[in-house]
Amino acid sequence: MAARAGILLLALLLGGCGALPDVVSPTTPPPADAAESPQMPTAEAIAAENPYLDSHRSVSGSARQRFAAATAAMATEDWDTARVDLEWLIENHPKLSGPYLNLALLCVAQGEVDAAETHFQAALEVNRRNLVAYNQYAIFLREQGRFDESEQVYLGALEVWSDHAETHRNIGVLYDLYRGEREKALQHYYRYQELTGNTDRTVAGWIVLLERQFSQVVLRGQQGGED
Repeated sequence: MAARAGILLLALLLGGCGALPDVVSPTTPPPADAAESPQMPTAEAIAAENPYLDSHRSVSGSARQRFAAATAAMATEDWDTARVDLEWLIENHPKLSGPYLNLALLCVAQGEVDAAETHFQAALEVNRRNLVAYNQYAIFLREQGRFDESEQVYLGALEVWSDHAETHRNIGVLYDLYRGEREKALQHYYRYQELTGNTDRTVAGWIVLLERQFSQVVLRGQQGGED
């Protein structure tokens, strides 16, 4: 949990601009057992405007200072200090989603599962465009073994912005390693690569592995039909 807390959100802004979410990488090569090879998407990878960028709120200097202090405290695992600052922000600036999200992540780090979920949901209630909150909440649900709910949260993020690259990557991991739906995973990996200019070598490796496994499945099916 400490490692996750360490990435916490030096990139998150107080009211929410378009920061990228935490990306979850599988630790083992993703196996595949789908029946046929999916087709490459044909749509051009031209991303629509990120609606999360439109949701930034103007906040006071004191609020920004408290948020920066909370983020710094979380980075050093000074949970008590961070909690005080985040709770002050929520009380005095209840329409900002960032403090709810950071408090949710703090609760995750502290093993407070029920409280974490409450704060994730509050972050999304305050700002339905907070793509970081969608992804962090979906990761949390996945870690709880609640894969169907995690999928729905990712799909909610894609309803907000269908071209959000990191959501495509993360839901691809969910389908690949946790749901066993490798064809869906591959489609999302393809889209992620299109949107990011095919620069992620890790995802490129997952795609090659899945394509190879799909080809082997098809070949075995053809050989079986000849017997």
